[in-house]
Amino acid sequence: MDFVVHFLETVLDLFHEMAGMRMSHGDFHDGNVLVEDRSYALVGPRYAFRVTDFGVANATSDARFKDDYLQLASILRLLLENVDYMAASPRDKFLYNLLNHEFLARHLTETDPTLDPLSKNPQRLFDRLRGLDEEFEKTGADAPTHLLTPFDFLSCEQIGDVPGLLKALYSDSFLGLREIESRNNIVVTGPRGCGKSTVFKNLSLRHKLRVKDAAPQNCSYIGVYYRCDDLYFAFPRYTLPQREEAFDLPLHFVTATLLSEVLESVERWATAYFEEEFRRGEARVSLKLWEVLRIEPPKQPGIETFRTLAGELQKQRKRAAEKHRFVHDPKRPIGELFGADGLQRVCSAMAETFSFLRDRPFYFFIDDYSSPKVTKDLQENLNRVFMQRTSVCFFKLSTESPVSFSKSDIDKKIYVETREFILHNLGLVYLHAEVQPKLEFVEDVFRRRLASAQNYPVRELGELLGSNVSQNFNDDARQIRENKKPELWGKETLCQLCSGDIHYLISLVREMVVLAGGPEVLARMQTLPRVTSRIQNKAIRDAAGSFLKNLRSIPKYGDQLVAIVTAFGNIAHSLLKFRNSKNETGSPPHQASRIEPYEPFSLTESAQCLYDELLRYSVFIEDFRGKSRRGKVVPRLYLRRFLIPHFNLTFSLRDSVEVEPAEFQQFLLEPSEFEDKKRLRVMESDMGNQPNLPLGLDEKDPELCK
Repeated sequence: MDFVVHFLETVLDLFHEMAGMRMSHGDFHDGNVLVEDRSYALVGPRYAFRVTDFGVANATSDARFKDDYLQLASILRLLLENVDYMAASPRDKFLYNLLNHEFLARHLTETDPTLDPLSKNPQRLFDRLRGLDEEFEKTGADAPTHLLTPFDFLSCEQIGDVPGLLKALYSDSFLGLREIESRNNIVVTGPRGCGKSTVFKNLSLRHKLRVKDAAPQNCSYIGVYYRCDDLYFAFPRYTLPQREEAFDLPLHFVTATLLSEVLESVERWATAYFEEEFRRGEARVSLKLWEVLRIEPPKQPGIETFRTLAGELQKQRKRAAEKHRFVHDPKRPIGELFGADGLQRVCSAMAETFSFLRDRPFYFFIDDYSSPKVTKDLQENLNRVFMQRTSVCFFKLSTESPVSFSKSDIDKKIYVETREFILHNLGLVYLHAEVQPKLEFVEDVFRRRLASAQNYPVRELGELLGSNVSQNFNDDARQIRENKKPELWGKETLCQLCSGDIHYLISLVREMVVLAGGPEVLARMQTLPRVTSRIQNKAIRDAAGSFLKNLRSIPKYGDQLVAIVTAFGNIAHSLLKFRNSKNETGSPPHQASRIEPYEPFSLTESAQCLYDELLRYSVFIEDFRGKSRRGKVVPRLYLRRFLIPHFNLTFSLRDSVEVEPAEFQQFLLEPSEFEDKKRLRVMESDMGNQPNLPLGLDEKDPELCK
């Protein structure tokens, strides 16, 4: 592990230098790294590293990854595969887990700087590496079973392989859980950090076994968890090969991977609860599965066991990944591969034999099934498996946004929502949920975290932030009309800020505690709430500005995305100040938090690209459930909730900014011009008294803005 850490430090130092020179390598694979053994030296590290072949990728090779950080992640994965984890010291196990669960699964592969500030930041990654030994000393030799602070482990990947901690932080009050556990194929989407990974992992049989929660009455299905990082490294930048006989290589890889996990989980569970029946039927089922999979059993004793089958399936997945590397070489044979029905046939064969599986379907929780990491071609290939409808297998796919999932397969079959699958958008679940269940969930999340941090001076969210039940959106809007900013505080406001992105709430409360002086100051506070309303308000308003700053740093589209959301925010604010809502008692201010076209729209390629990016980064949350004022089914785009305070709006869901289809395209491509057209500058009731109308504008035009 010292070798691995020193290698990473050297490379990140190189990346930092390259960033200063505005250059990249472009072909950073293990064959371009030279290692010198300096065991003869009296001072300095034992190994030295050199990197070769800068800027020659197009001339020398077909790089598997374009991005230097993704290439570094691929090398790190190879290095960790060669570490003997069982023989490692407690310190080395700590380093291994941290590099595997945080650097490999997150920091090096994350492309969204709004979610991970270490993404593509060599200085901060280097500093994190240099602090690993100090982290180890703080946490001790064993894996942590508690939090140092309630705000540790913002993502499931960072928790890693600590099942007790994962269970302790998991809330059964998670909104949308019933739909996820239904007997349907589900595509679960929502803003990054909304808890999809945590839920999927907690529902797996392997996790239930590890936390001793796998009693038969607690297992109505056999849950299998699989994270697509593994798939990504095996098939990077996948495109459909020209050789038709190679089409099923990804199917072979995924089928072997999932079935290996099925066999291991079922064996452990059955041995614990149905040992007699399992031992009677294991040999018979194993022989049947060799036949179903059309694999020649090894010439050795013990082939009638699940363990031998699982071992062979691990070899099969490695075989598929290796053959894919040479898929364009016609001299290399592909051989026989599992088809799209392999997974379902094996699960059916097991259910037909074992009574304890007969009424328990298999749920496959496929996590982070998102393009561009899992390319559209790769999704369309694997959808032949994941979109199958059977009574024995159900597939639960998590993807970061609706545009990150392809709804077709390589046979040009289009999968229809509500028929082949159900789209479950957690952003909309939280957006439209009643206050009470949402509040119960948020309070439970913080209650668990506050309890898991030893000796923390606060145990309840209400004690920390207080309760602001008197908040009224119309009153807030009237304050804004008077050029005031309503003070935002309390646990209810925290819920209003949530678009499902629970990690944002945890980060926000952490910042509030920091601004308040930390837990030491909280412990001395005699009044409630422990964090004053003034500090809460400042943290809430500052956080939205930080999100926009990080959004701007997104390559290629960042500036345009910020311009689009800023145009909407400015227009919505002007409507609040200068327009009243119609058909509402008391004529309250117009409080728009969404944009809504009058009619269905068709976008140009460039506009569609920007639209997809807005959804990918959850700047807006798309809702197809409503109808426009003209009765047409159109997508409503709700502003992400924690951006609302930045533009001095309210959390009301009542009103919208309504636009024609052509205006919507202008909104995406020319947001400044769109803002000039739609933004109000005086009260609508005063518009008719304006003496000089701008040239070309009709006095009766309802969209008149100047």
